[in-house]
Amino acid sequence: MSQIEILYPAFAMFSLTMLCVFRLGLMRFHAIRSRAVKISYYRTYNEGSQPDNLHLMSRHVQNHFEIPPLFYVGIILGFISGNEALVTLIFAWLFVAARVVHSFIHLTNNNVTYRFFTFGFSLICLCGLWISVLYNIL
Repeated sequence: MSQIEILYPAFAMFSLTMLCVFRLGLMRFHAIRSRAVKISYYRTYNEGSQPDNLHLMSRHVQNHFEIPPLFYVGIILGFISGNEALVTLIFAWLFVAARVVHSFIHLTNNNVTYRFFTFGFSLICLCGLWISVLYNIL
């Protein structure tokens, strides 16, 4: 593995996040246009309400700014420390794959049990990534 390869999963995770952010923006635009939501709702988020599908998508986008930043920091530490361990790359790609599956579940059938186990698997992959980076630094 070359050192630069550790950045590819970060670009993939960024792409997933941006896909969700832009989808949310389009959904909000269409909701306002169809008068399902008043534009004033987005001023303070407490003037009226939004449809459940918008709330779900908003929550999903927010979720991309909770755990994934720890992933990005792990990737950056792996990169600047010159980590070329294949196990680090595997954990990074598994984390991204789990987050893609998590997004699919959350935004389709939203089966909480499957979503929980997928989220848990992504956390295990994140811990594996960090342990691998730490091991290689030490």
